[in-house]
Amino acid sequence: MHNAYIVTGTLTNARTVKLDEALPLKPTKVRLVVEPLSPVFQRPYKEVLAEIRERQRARGHQPPTREEVDTYLRAERESWGG
Repeated sequence: MHNAYIVTGTLTNARTVKLDEALPLKPTKVRLVVEPLSPVFQRPYKEVLAEIRERQRARGHQPPTREEVDTYLRAERESWGG
């Protein structure tokens, strides 16, 4: 009996499957059983960003001021010794 491997991958065209991980096999003929997986739902970027900002507001997060960022960047660049 041969080992069977279960891996996921992406069908890139009608004849090519790109596996998510390598298999410990040499080039050889294999049997595939293709089971389409439902796509992972991805929320819109703006929705995710709005949720993050709302959570930040709820906990009282105050982003750094422009002056604070400029001061930090200046100090970081000066530490480079260049």
